[in-house]
Amino acid sequence: MKKFLILAIIALSMLVSVSADMYIPEANMTINESYSISEDMIFSMNGIHINSSNVVLDGQNYQLMCNNSSCTGICVYGTEGMIENITIKNLKLKNWSKGIEIGSNVKNITIINCEFEDNEYFLNSGAIEQYFYLNKIHENQEVMSNSPLASPKLVYNYGGSEYTYRLGNYYVGYTGTETKDEGVYNFVYNREESFIRAFDIYPLIKTPENYKILKVLYPESDSENGVVVADIFALANYPENYVIKETPVTTPNPSHSSSGRSYDSDISDEIESKVIKNFVSSAAVIYGNEIDQQYAEELRERIQNANGYKISGNAVIVGGPNANGFAKEYNNQFEMPISNDYPGENKGVIQVLKVHGSSINIIQSYTIVYIAGSDRSGTQAALEYFKTLDELPEGPIMIEWTANGPKVVE
Repeated sequence: MKKFLILAIIALSMLVSVSADMYIPEANMTINESYSISEDMIFSMNGIHINSSNVVLDGQNYQLMCNNSSCTGICVYGTEGMIENITIKNLKLKNWSKGIEIGSNVKNITIINCEFEDNEYFLNSGAIEQYFYLNKIHENQEVMSNSPLASPKLVYNYGGSEYTYRLGNYYVGYTGTETKDEGVYNFVYNREESFIRAFDIYPLIKTPENYKILKVLYPESDSENGVVVADIFALANYPENYVIKETPVTTPNPSHSSSGRSYDSDISDEIESKVIKNFVSSAAVIYGNEIDQQYAEELRERIQNANGYKISGNAVIVGGPNANGFAKEYNNQFEMPISNDYPGENKGVIQVLKVHGSSINIIQSYTIVYIAGSDRSGTQAALEYFKTLDELPEGPIMIEWTANGPKVVE
């Protein structure tokens, strides 16, 4: 099987060096308004330059080809400043150096139902906000992107059932080892970890035509509580804990519906706060043994066994260092390391650790929540109390299991 330069991670923060000062060579055609392609097009130079906001380029399932592979198929860049609200759809791009190239002064671009074949790079993107999904990617092509290759939250039909989830793209030749009911593979990791360029965490099991979109659910704004929920899958810059506590947006983009929840459907209804729901939705919940597995499943249905798993993003570690390999690895990095003797019988601790790391051209920042106790009752106490939190704590919280349930130890 050929290798794709794709990384799948749960933590969602990534900055790739795509030049802000993008050189725009002469293109065969420049469009400043919506345009539909009506026939196959073959160019010997750069193809189409999109240079304006509010443009829809509809390929109508025609092909954009190049007989000079050093050129770019579609270039999206505002020569006079920021451009936004752009859609490229229903187009096959073949034999380009770069199938689609997007400058860093592009905001809110959607690329959907396109096919990429025999390009050196199928995508080279510095877009501030980007949705790239339901595309078909053939083998032997690379990618560079500031934003994950994924959709916003969708309601869609797959295999005769309706789901509310996110979708990625179909990669010819890729066959994952685990699948999800929603019609995606469970994790896709880069085969060359020292050369990470982009990631797709919801790669499709079947070709795009098997997924019928019923509704697009953009992030909701909770104006009453002064919270704006940020869509971490579309943002190049990682928002703290998946929410931004600022003045809410009062005039949202009309194309972005405020309906629908922003967290995954398998999150426990016992978690009361939207902030906590959103964080758990963005995280891998990791357990070490069967007892901790039962606790982990109280947070969400999709959980990870610590055996063979690698933390590379937001995570919730459930259980102490004796059973959970990640708890053992990170235990001493927390303010209150857990042992059989500390914090003591029937006591547990909720702790938060911010992790910052980097590799070639990438800065990663993610959050690990550690829920563990000296014994099972202590872990249960910490877990039950975690469900009641309004937001992630700044410092450790010690919890004791009592006859009346979990109680904070002052």
